[in-house]
Amino acid sequence: MNSDFQPTEIQQELVTLAMNVDLIRRFRYQDADHARMASELVPAVEAVTRELVDVLDRIHGHYNSDDESELMSNAGMVADISSMSRQEVVTRLAKLQEEAKVVKALDTIGHSMGLLGTLRRTSVVVENQLADTAEIRRRLRSQRELDLLLEIRSAGFELALVLGEEGPPAGELRSRLQPTQAVLGGLIDRDLYWELPDDARVAASDLHARVRTWSGGGDGFDSVSGRHLWRALRAYVDRLQRINERHELIEYDRSIVRMAHSTIFGPSARGEQIPESMFKQLRNIAGRDPAIDRLLAADEHNSANWAEPLMRLRESL
Repeated sequence: MNSDFQPTEIQQELVTLAMNVDLIRRFRYQDADHARMASELVPAVEAVTRELVDVLDRIHGHYNSDDESELMSNAGMVADISSMSRQEVVTRLAKLQEEAKVVKALDTIGHSMGLLGTLRRTSVVVENQLADTAEIRRRLRSQRELDLLLEIRSAGFELALVLGEEGPPAGELRSRLQPTQAVLGGLIDRDLYWELPDDARVAASDLHARVRTWSGGGDGFDSVSGRHLWRALRAYVDRLQRINERHELIEYDRSIVRMAHSTIFGPSARGEQIPESMFKQLRNIAGRDPAIDRLLAADEHNSANWAEPLMRLRESL
């Protein structure tokens, strides 16, 4: 893939080319000296064709090597359209050049205008296809960004579940801290780990090492060091969950909460149990609100218990 390729600039070139063709085709050749006009028109068509062929070559070279699987069908379509269009206009230009040597000037003008029309239509079609592909890319980037944000928040939620919201008494420190070793180890082993900011990765690795040392009897293995470690882990959870401030997650959570409120309490609501399909959607907002996190952790499907926290979250978003 050519990193210097700029679809927006290419689209502007195609729009400009189509406008230039329009300017040429507006000329009232009926009243012109046909021989002179034909001699000037063919070189103009040649220049426009060369310009379009150059653009098509760049487009084909870029999209023919596109290796993003989600875009293969669309990128392949752009590449194919570019290749076929190039072949068509080059063939027609060669035919025009040969005919211009033997046919009447008026016929040459007509054939030139016809080819200019093809050049214009090709520019419009390819520009539209580029615009569609750019929009698909934008949506994919947005979805990937959202997926990453959801994963980071989910990691914070998993860690928060085993830690608890309040500092544990000395007798519960071991049961609270030891499970965090597996949670942090799982985070480090996932692809998500490499998507975290550098300082967040360092913090995760450091905490994982501290939990492992403490659980193994090092770092004092006492309640004082254990409480310090719990507070450090809790601070890391809070840090991960600050991602809730991102507007992408706010918009996403707002849509889920509104859909849930309508599904569970709206006119079409059925029964007192939250449908499993809706509960699955609600799991995606884990880490947004402590009360809802508790309901999710308890696998609570009774809709009555969701009324107050859902309404409160809906109003806050």
